[in-house]
Amino acid sequence: MSAWLQRFITRKRRAAVLVLTLWMVVVLGVIATTLAFDIQVNSKLALLQKEQLIAYNLAKSAIALGMTHLQNDMLIDFAENPNQQFDAMSDVWAQPDRRDKDKEVKLGKGTYQLEIEDEESKININVASQRLLKAMLEYYGYEPPDSDDIANAIVDWRDRDDICVGAAGEKENEHYSALLGQRIKSQTTADELIYQCRNEPFLTIDELQDVYGITPELFYGFDPKEREAAEKAARDRVALGKRAIEKKLSRYRRQPKPLRDIITVRGNGRVNLNTASVEVLTILAYAANNCTNMEAAEAAAESIVQFRGDPEQGKRPDPDNAFHSLADLAKVPGLNAGTMAQLSAAGALGVQIGFRSSTFLITGIGRVGNTTRMVRALVSRNLDTYNPEDARLLSNKGKIASDRRRGSFAGRRLGRQREAGGGQIEDNLIRIPAIRVLQWME
Repeated sequence: MSAWLQRFITRKRRAAVLVLTLWMVVVLGVIATTLAFDIQVNSKLALLQKEQLIAYNLAKSAIALGMTHLQNDMLIDFAENPNQQFDAMSDVWAQPDRRDKDKEVKLGKGTYQLEIEDEESKININVASQRLLKAMLEYYGYEPPDSDDIANAIVDWRDRDDICVGAAGEKENEHYSALLGQRIKSQTTADELIYQCRNEPFLTIDELQDVYGITPELFYGFDPKEREAAEKAARDRVALGKRAIEKKLSRYRRQPKPLRDIITVRGNGRVNLNTASVEVLTILAYAANNCTNMEAAEAAAESIVQFRGDPEQGKRPDPDNAFHSLADLAKVPGLNAGTMAQLSAAGALGVQIGFRSSTFLITGIGRVGNTTRMVRALVSRNLDTYNPEDARLLSNKGKIASDRRRGSFAGRRLGRQREAGGGQIEDNLIRIPAIRVLQWME
């Protein structure tokens, strides 16, 4: 073999080794890049998981703080006047010192928000009478006979019978299916009807959307599809570099709350006059007056709100102006005796006028960076009273005495004295403000 041929073969081998080496470098580079990317993704996922955990615990901390506010408020009310306790927007749980209800509080590496809503400031659609439901619909612009038909549909949805309220002798599902346009034939079976009443109390307020006549515009205050289209159009304008168009209401024009914000399915049917919104008060006054004068009902509601104060209308609530009984309504300027008499007979509307609340919705929102978690707790608040002579409590007597000696919060609660007639009256009863979670929502 010639020397030239040997050199050619050697060069070919070297070239093959070089190409193979380069390919190995490329493969190793790809593997290293992939590993680096996986590590980066896993690091971000771990950070996100950590932020979610912190945000979740911040939201739970806000819930715990809200429960403490409710407990403290009950202790304060009982100490001041055990026989005439009340709840108002000036109480500690309503956080009247906050100028902005969405104010965030810094805690650790994030922030939290707390909001407590009085469920008994709303209209309970499980107990409201047909007249009260009709008044509610007419407040939002419906007119007879539509307001009557929809109010009847709400009653038919929750009652246990199959007889239509507004059409004697007709069955509920057939009546409302026909109103929705279905042609009912003699051979149409019950399962083929497009409208099916639950014939049970409402479990959630969202279930109201399934009732005949309840539209998204009424329930949400806007059409969700139109809102989504408007938001998409705004995003498109920003993407094209155009200024977003903002629609602002006049500062003097007040937009009423949507229906979902003034109704509830929780509580015992009481409506607290100290915390009810101007919408709820207007509907109550209008229904109490047999749905005859909306302007007078609005004026009465505004008078009540202006007297007691309302943060949503820019007036700080005054605890001295809170209502303790219906007789206190006589202090409201411009509120006539006829309106007070009508409100006192609110039991005919299916609800009771109250001044103290026991059911609350606590919302806690935790934020860390761009991560947000929201937790809600529907709670019931009661002042549990125990007799220490009860045999079931005797076994805990030593622990209670120990708590008192240490000066713990529990000991101070259990050893309360109540004031009456300017003097100290001590009894042997144990009183504990108890918060019970009815529903936990995450």
